[in-house]
Amino acid sequence: MEFRILKKILICLCGMALFSVLLPEIAVWANEREYPVSYKKNPDSEESYMVLEEAAEDYTVLPGDSLWKISRSLWGEGRLYRKLVDANRELFINPSLIYPGMKLKTARTCYIERTEAKYGGVQMGEFSMDMPYGWTVGYMDAGKAWANFVMRGDGVVACLIRDKEKNTSKTVNGWEKCIQKITNYADKNYGAQVSDFCFEHYKMRNQGDGTGEICLYSFLWHISPDYPSLVCRVCVGMKLTDHIQAEFVGFAFDYDIQGCVRYITSSFEEHFDTGNFEHFTVNDSNMSISPMEKWEMTGMFNPFPFIDEYFNSKLEKVSDMDENEGNKGK
Repeated sequence: MEFRILKKILICLCGMALFSVLLPEIAVWANEREYPVSYKKNPDSEESYMVLEEAAEDYTVLPGDSLWKISRSLWGEGRLYRKLVDANRELFINPSLIYPGMKLKTARTCYIERTEAKYGGVQMGEFSMDMPYGWTVGYMDAGKAWANFVMRGDGVVACLIRDKEKNTSKTVNGWEKCIQKITNYADKNYGAQVSDFCFEHYKMRNQGDGTGEICLYSFLWHISPDYPSLVCRVCVGMKLTDHIQAEFVGFAFDYDIQGCVRYITSSFEEHFDTGNFEHFTVNDSNMSISPMEKWEMTGMFNPFPFIDEYFNSKLEKVSDMDENEGNKGK
């Protein structure tokens, strides 16, 4: 019994040591910046909005369906059935009269208040994006994992801005298949570390330079079976504009990194120079994240080797610290 208690204490102390090693990458702020998605505008807000349209497939009405039942199935709440009514007004003579085989549009319009735009964010000539107020930009590395343009604050977001590759749009065109491939890849290669996937897909239309296609997915990363309480949320965001693909890999322990990455990704804007279109490129910004390993999702950055190498290297650093402390006591 005493040995088991001692083992638990040692694991707890090692976990605290690991967290202290990670803290240099994450600045601790008293006022966390949050970016909730809303399905209606706040009439009291003076902020501008980013408008995202869910890229959702049509729903085929089944026997026994009602709008309440469909809404509960799609979004977890039956009372949201009014969203179905609003999206399908041209179909409905009477919203209570739906029939099997009827195709209903399920995409909703989402709004995110652009609270950080007034602070300027990142301006790079060919592109710009918002950054959470109080966050800083720098470099991160651990072992063979590194990124040379990183936003730090309540979480960490590594940025990769590059010219749009020819196969990327084709890859995300079938987003449902993409979801399955990403899930299968993670299960096969990182089954013990990854859980709780969440996927999102949006379009931004007719919003000036903000127009584009947005793909996001997040998951829980279990750092080590020896430290079961050390779990962080990882979120990957990508926005495709006419000529650029902007990709972001963020992680945090006790912060809505999914909302943060969604916000940054949505705020990304391409500033295409029509007078210099033949030489337009953003690859000269030299943003990189490593390791960069190929996978089945052609054109998309593979975040799993990067996250795996980063946290494994941090674990090794903690192990070396523990070993050195042990040697001192001999």
